[in-house]
Amino acid sequence: MNHNFFLTSFSPIISLFVVTLFLLEKKASCTDPQFLACNPESCGDGQNINFPFYIQNKQEPSCGYPGFSLSCNNKGKPVLKLSNNEYIIHEIYYQNQSLRVSNAVFFGKSTPCIPQIQNMSLADDRFRLPSNRASLFLLYNCNSTLLANDSELLNYKVDCFGENGTVSTLAMLDDDPLLGPASDKCETGAVAPVDVYRGENVGSERMLLLERGFVLNWIASNCSICEGSGGKCGFDNATYHFKCFCPDRPHSRSCTSGESF
Repeated sequence: MNHNFFLTSFSPIISLFVVTLFLLEKKASCTDPQFLACNPESCGDGQNINFPFYIQNKQEPSCGYPGFSLSCNNKGKPVLKLSNNEYIIHEIYYQNQSLRVSNAVFFGKSTPCIPQIQNMSLADDRFRLPSNRASLFLLYNCNSTLLANDSELLNYKVDCFGENGTVSTLAMLDDDPLLGPASDKCETGAVAPVDVYRGENVGSERMLLLERGFVLNWIASNCSICEGSGGKCGFDNATYHFKCFCPDRPHSRSCTSGESF
């Protein structure tokens, strides 16, 4: 058999294959490292996390917007920390810049007992609550003797295993006319946003509202133009400016703008 014949016949194909591999390797080595670093990541629940959010210890802070850092809990869910509270992120809606969250203390609960929580604080301008949504008042250490004389307020009582017979917990929407009289019978309270319209009758589904969570809107640089040009959005904390990370280099707005840092 003529081995030289086969070598001669296939040598152009082999050469082309080698050249192609060389060009691909060269292209990969020339790709901007910040572009490569800002790939979407997940906590394990299949939900991709990208700009303006970034996962600590998984993604670089430059891949997100200031104040939008997340962590992963032991159940593979992304967690957003606001003031002193942790919130489980159930869904991120990148197109309209909103996300659905719930207080982490309500996540995966197997009992109807409502734990004591702190009020949510949105002191900065990164996150906002929709104006047409209601809040659920959680009233703790309510005098059970006084409640026993008011049959209407007993309908708002949340049964908690292990709670003694002298105090109770109530859960009421912020537009309930009985909220004032109820607060006079309780020592402490907290407010939890819920995804329900004011005036809507929720009946006994108050615990379900807390588990389902609520929608938050966020304010950050828009990423659509950069992503539409094939880039990945990021932020330069030194100059405090938005960046569009592109395969060649960072740009100010999009990979096709011609403007670069």
